[in-house]
Amino acid sequence: MAFIFGSISTDILALVAILSAAVYFYVTQHKYSYWKRLGIKQISPTFPFGNFAAAFLQINHIGLYLQDIYTKTKEPFLGLYSGFKPMLLVNDPELIRLVFIKDFQHFQDRGMYIDEERDPLSGHLFSMNGDKWKNLRNKLSPTFTSGKLKAMFPTLVECGDSLLKFVDKYAEKGQTLEMRDILARYTTNIIASVAFGIDIDCIANEDESFRKYGKKVFEPSFGNAFRGLTGFIFPKLMPILNLKSVSQDVEDFILSMTRQSLEYRERNNVTRKDFLQLMVQLRNTGVVQSDGDWETKIIHDESKKTLSVEEVAAQSFVFLVAGFETSSNTMSYCLYELARNPEYQKKVQQEIADVLNKHNGEITYESISEMHLLECCIDETLRMYPPLLLLTRECTKDWQIPGTDTIIKKGIQVAIPAFALQRDEKYYPNPNQFTPERFNAENSAGKSFVDRPYMPFGEGPRLCIGMRLGKMQSKVGLVLMLKNYNFELTGSTLKPLLINPSSFVISPVGGLPLKISKR
Repeated sequence: MAFIFGSISTDILALVAILSAAVYFYVTQHKYSYWKRLGIKQISPTFPFGNFAAAFLQINHIGLYLQDIYTKTKEPFLGLYSGFKPMLLVNDPELIRLVFIKDFQHFQDRGMYIDEERDPLSGHLFSMNGDKWKNLRNKLSPTFTSGKLKAMFPTLVECGDSLLKFVDKYAEKGQTLEMRDILARYTTNIIASVAFGIDIDCIANEDESFRKYGKKVFEPSFGNAFRGLTGFIFPKLMPILNLKSVSQDVEDFILSMTRQSLEYRERNNVTRKDFLQLMVQLRNTGVVQSDGDWETKIIHDESKKTLSVEEVAAQSFVFLVAGFETSSNTMSYCLYELARNPEYQKKVQQEIADVLNKHNGEITYESISEMHLLECCIDETLRMYPPLLLLTRECTKDWQIPGTDTIIKKGIQVAIPAFALQRDEKYYPNPNQFTPERFNAENSAGKSFVDRPYMPFGEGPRLCIGMRLGKMQSKVGLVLMLKNYNFELTGSTLKPLLINPSSFVISPVGGLPLKISKR
């Protein structure tokens, strides 16, 4: 056998070097010139991460990075690269409206990582594609009617008992409490009850399993950041690296809890007014029954059920993901802004008192619907701190950018910088100032998406299906807090917030500690 460089090891190293150089040259000279060849302005990429090296290496949050691009360029659309794949950043509200709504048939999918067989919890409604998404969306839509939400409402209030008992201890002494943590424990109690049919109290018991594993999904760690960004930038590497959407112990826990709850209800024909009961209906009958009808005829032949345990677990899991961190974040940031703006805090507290007086002091589905200033405060909080700073869609059918000859090919991912748009002074004067009146009836009248882009829950047919439940959950938590306590800035919250680059959502370094006192 002949050696080129005198030994097989040297030859192998030389071959690897040549192949690496060839890949580098191909990517940088061909792949990374895709947008240039189409005549679209692009932001210079870096091998091998494209335009997301800072996010992948946890130097900067992806949403803040895109805001920086948006602010500096103001182009209606720009070419980016997610790893080796071209991505179109769309900054113009009119084009975004087309993507979300008018031309939705071209952008039905999110382009998210999904692998239902190997990674069952990835197969949820948020990530699903095509007809499978459409069919499940249609089946789940009756889950969130006013009648269903009203029936679940008492659970949200009941879960507040342990919250108030815990917070009281701090308020009596005028102490500081990290609000994101305690409110996440409150929302975890709600989701465990509503989505999994299990009554827990992780406020009194911080070591409760649901809190442990729910927290693990969102903790700003290298593992979570690497897993999430690999799925976003290099999705084909997920099976190769044996990565899943969540860690294996989280998957095992969610599947186990779902299986136990389903088996108990189906074996004993137990009925509860919650989300899991509606999944039991869908699993056994193929439909969610009408409002007021919670009982379900159980089919014991597993082969005849319309949803597997894994499919139910995936929907319950996305319920946990969507309701746990986003609602607690919204409540925490709202209290933070009310502490920064005490004049609004007093106005909201007065509104709560006035409305509850009309309803015999009871927090009901009807009473919170009358709290219009509180609703505006939540909307303004979601504008300033949206759950997702970046929204994505995948082109599922070739699309011509209006007013140009440019064709966006099927398979190209489109990115919408939600955070950047919602902090743009062009649409929101003094965008960093908390101004709830922006969303009152007078100022909202006649405003379209193009006039005032607002997308904390997405937009169009893929609007978050649980939006009303999420806002209802946030309203109840805020009423419980503001009815009983005053909030003030203290320590780190007196300084500008720093966003953790490792976090999935917009998470401040050091949390959101506030000083609490009884009213």
